[in-house]
Amino acid sequence: MVGLGKVLGAYLKLMRPAEWSKSFGNMLFAAVFAAYAYGVGIPLFEFSLGIVSVVLLWSGLYALNDVMDWQEDAKHSVKKKRVIPSGLVSPPSGLAFSYLLLLLSLSIAILLQNVLFFMCELVMLVNQLMYTSKPFSLKKRAVFDLVSGSLINPVFRFYAGWVLIVPYFNAPLLAITFVVGLQFGGYGLYRLMSAEHDKKLGYKSSVVVFKEKTLRFLFYASIALGGLSFLAMPLFNVFSPATRVYGWLPLKYLWLALGSLVLAPLYWKPMKKPGEASMESIYRVLYAHYILFIAGFVAFLYI
Repeated sequence: MVGLGKVLGAYLKLMRPAEWSKSFGNMLFAAVFAAYAYGVGIPLFEFSLGIVSVVLLWSGLYALNDVMDWQEDAKHSVKKKRVIPSGLVSPPSGLAFSYLLLLLSLSIAILLQNVLFFMCELVMLVNQLMYTSKPFSLKKRAVFDLVSGSLINPVFRFYAGWVLIVPYFNAPLLAITFVVGLQFGGYGLYRLMSAEHDKKLGYKSSVVVFKEKTLRFLFYASIALGGLSFLAMPLFNVFSPATRVYGWLPLKYLWLALGSLVLAPLYWKPMKKPGEASMESIYRVLYAHYILFIAGFVAFLYI
């Protein structure tokens, strides 16, 4: 008989806590950018509820994805360890848990009485359902998988935070480019790690249809563009104040960029040969780095 603690731990894993950093990070980036761009404060209670709502939304969507893909995940060298393929949670129980999380998320979004925020949640919900579910199954379709998984989602995660501070879809270009550039490139390299798995299952995803060399160049360029966008914001603020309209940060944020460069060697092997990289190892490094970056990003707002 499985103990209560193990069962609760399994449901927590189904929510993918490490992935919460994506929603948490994008929304916090948006809030800090908005605070600088408009000289406004962050309404902590409303913003915290918004983060909880988005985290629950994505936890529900991740759980739903695991329910729908558990048979395919069972054939993957890493994903077979997830709680449904491993038998810790049954598919029906996982489905009910997913619906509960989605209901809680949308209920909080309604309570916030912010139409733009609710729109962001609906877009993410519909997009992810199309990404995962039949008849669309966008994750199995070349180009559509990248647009759905790494362009639409980061933008609306970001705007879910932005519209809680500024009631318009008017974030600066450099801020959006920073978020999308890094996440598009990172997601693409992650997908390359599963190229052989996609081939075995007969997917026509981007990592199957296009040459790895071409995709690696695209993803490297995207990461570089995101990094340069971040560097441009404090530099533009100092050397060309007229460009503030594209996004700006105080010069002190350059320290975050320098700190990230110190960790760059840890990514060399998975970036050079993503198909040979350990997905578990790179996940640990990536999420630890991202969480530290988020903490620094917010801390500099008050230093």
